Amino acid sequence: MALAAVLAAGIAQAEGNPLAGTSWQLHGIQSMDDAQGTTKVAEPSHFTLTFGRDGRAALRLDCNRGSGDYTVAPAGDGSSGSLTFGPVATTRALCPPPHLDQRIARDLAHVRSYLLKDGRLYLSLMVDGGIYEWAPQQAEAAAADNERSVKPVQFAKGTSSAVIRDRIIGDHYIDYQLRAGAGQRMTVSLKGSNGASYFNLLPPGSEGPAMVRGELLDNRFDGLLPDDGVYTIRVFLYRAAARRGEQSDFTLSVGVTGTPLKPVPARTDAVLPGTRLHAGTTVPCEPAYTKTRECEAFVVRRGFDGTATVELRWDGTWKRRILFVKGEPKAADVPQAMTFTRNERGWKVTFNGDEHFEIPEPLVFGG
Repeated sequence: MALAAVLAAGIAQAEGNPLAGTSWQLHGIQSMDDAQGTTKVAEPSHFTLTFGRDGRAALRLDCNRGSGDYTVAPAGDGSSGSLTFGPVATTRALCPPPHLDQRIARDLAHVRSYLLKDGRLYLSLMVDGGIYEWAPQQAEAAAADNERSVKPVQFAKGTSSAVIRDRIIGDHYIDYQLRAGAGQRMTVSLKGSNGASYFNLLPPGSEGPAMVRGELLDNRFDGLLPDDGVYTIRVFLYRAAARRGEQSDFTLSVGVTGTPLKPVPARTDAVLPGTRLHAGTTVPCEPAYTKTRECEAFVVRRGFDGTATVELRWDGTWKRRILFVKGEPKAADVPQAMTFTRNERGWKVTFNGDEHFEIPEPLVFGG
């Protein structure tokens, strides 16, 4: 049934390509060397592969992300055929051992065929280099939900902060959610009885990529929020401790202060039909580790003084949101350090020194 659902979705979305529109999680890597055997993947949800309808594949590779072109040529009924990947561009964060992210990114270049069998996808490498075994991502959602708890953050009447005391055990993690607006300031701090306790802050709409990683900030955050929506504070145990079934009693302190920067109403500045966005265009860009050189750019204006949230999109998967306040970039929804330069056309915003976006002045100010 799982295989039928996956195939139906793919065929409906891209005629002649049974993989288009499907998403998978990695379960094992079979070696042709009997001495090496099969490498089981302890956390399949950390290694995912999504085949886009546009011939692009998106990957989660543990703590990294990647994308690249793919070409598929089905044989017979489409349950098998040839499959090749073009160069895969990935981010370059240093993930914990055993560094499967590096191995997978390298091996994808050697994939030559696929097989859909018993609800699973098998990718074979050239010259008997091995077989990658994937399961439908949808089929794993229930198991992932069993490890996740979602709890609202509630402030007592007349207050703007809360202190939460709770416990996590093993792979279980807790998503604390609260709604906040662009321009408000959020503070988060975590203290756990286990030194392997950390939090990530996820921006609205994110299922995994974080805008703040507590492990890099001594489990403390104090900063402006770039957009409106529900933010998620994910509390978890670091991987090695989680695998050992360790536990942590923790105290999470959360605060939100300041007045949200409300969007300009549609009667004052017309929005794109069916959206909250006031305008859109394309801009020069150089996202890290991709060949993309042009991004979609949209804006939610919050005044006509250069206060706005700019949203950048590329490759059908990736997104950046930048908050401008009175003509100056102030916050973004990624953990990388942000810098900018002003010129006669607008701004060049840079993340971590190797990712660049050009934002035109009329997009932010209007006119």
